[in-house]
Amino acid sequence: MRKSRRTQTVGREFEGVDLGHVTRSARLMKVVDALARQPAASFPKAAGSDIELEGLYRILSNPHTEWQDIIEPHQRKTAERCRGNEVVVVHDTTEFQLSHASPAEVGYLQTGKPGFYAHVSLVVSADGQRRPLGVAGLKTLFRAQRSRHRGRRNLSGSFTTRQPDRESLRWEAGVTASASLLKGARPVHVADREADSYALFAGMQARADRFVVRLKHDRSARAAQAADGQMVEWSRLKGLIGAEQARLQRDVPLSARRGNAVPVGKPAHPKRPARLAKLQFAATAIELRRPRYFGTEYPASLTLNCVRVYEVEAPAGQEPVEWLLFTSEPITSPDDIARVVDFYRTRWVIEEYFKALKSGCIYEERQLESRHALLNALAIFLPIACHMLWLRSRAQFAPDAPATEVLTLTQILVLRAVAHRPVPANPTARDVLLAVAGIGGHLKNNGEPGWASIRHGLERLLDFEVGWQAARNPSGNMDQS
Repeated sequence: MRKSRRTQTVGREFEGVDLGHVTRSARLMKVVDALARQPAASFPKAAGSDIELEGLYRILSNPHTEWQDIIEPHQRKTAERCRGNEVVVVHDTTEFQLSHASPAEVGYLQTGKPGFYAHVSLVVSADGQRRPLGVAGLKTLFRAQRSRHRGRRNLSGSFTTRQPDRESLRWEAGVTASASLLKGARPVHVADREADSYALFAGMQARADRFVVRLKHDRSARAAQAADGQMVEWSRLKGLIGAEQARLQRDVPLSARRGNAVPVGKPAHPKRPARLAKLQFAATAIELRRPRYFGTEYPASLTLNCVRVYEVEAPAGQEPVEWLLFTSEPITSPDDIARVVDFYRTRWVIEEYFKALKSGCIYEERQLESRHALLNALAIFLPIACHMLWLRSRAQFAPDAPATEVLTLTQILVLRAVAHRPVPANPTARDVLLAVAGIGGHLKNNGEPGWASIRHGLERLLDFEVGWQAARNPSGNMDQS
């Protein structure tokens, strides 16, 4: 049986994997093939037989199988795709809630439920298409207590910043690991408010890393240089940048947001409907003073470029958008400023990537109980989710691309026969995506298809394809060109 192009594409991400034994490496490739065909299927359904299911569980639970070895070929290929190009590395943390697992094995989330955190460094193309190119770094966090902050809320900054196991170090680890992997590329590191750290800025500036990071704290700062060349007194960052005149205006679509389920997160991420926001951009160079609780191992001050993005004429009852961005990038011209903001807006790709893992690959529903098996499964699903995200983003950013870029000829033929919506004679990537989502339950009037409808549609399409091939080839010699 020939593999479909979709399976072949994902399978190539694991070529050359070395699990220490040829049998284990071969078994992993079979597992990858099964899960790439049906990423949202249960393990028994994806395996197809009791023997294959036993092999799947063995490879995930084998103590000699390490997740770092599983993902290494994908990271190597990610570096190859990026070589010589400017790329964006988006760093962010997501939580995996594992209700079936024991907290003693997987730890606690902030909600008190069992689960762990994954800090991912996702590489995205900087050519405007925002294509996911691969995962450059992964760091996992397992909390042994229900709240990481319990009993430590009143500790000073001078104490917490010297804790060798503090969780904030994951940002530095993600940047350094991805920068090392992508030596042949020109990466720009992008992160949200949680990454706002003087230590992180100092490290990136010392290494000459390129970055765009959103700010959370109103820090002690001053203008990099007064108009007459004299230094000015220290004040607050928000007041300085807030006094700058807008140099650019854009209308930017904002996606809907359901809000944060964790109470402490509600002020930073309130619920909002989708809307077109009128944004203005201001920018200036800022000298940032070292916080008192840092020692002399860090510079006394840092000079960074700061961009303020703020919404005018926000709808009644809606919090106006406002971002403060620190960056290494130039801000001389309006085009420079717009480029910085576009780098930051790329951050939303990783949110869709996490949805692909959770809704597209249903990772949280995998009935694995050991930490070891869960991490091995995650290492397999990370490249699969990248490919799923590419299928959908191709239809969004290049809707007129030929459908053969996302489905095989046989799958398009089957889809034309079973879809609720007509599939044209020469379909585009968007045509087939909407048709797949349609057989997965998506209604045309409900806006863009979500991961659940895409997942169900792909499962049904693959099931239909098996029946189609069986009817055409009773001997079992299936052709999925």
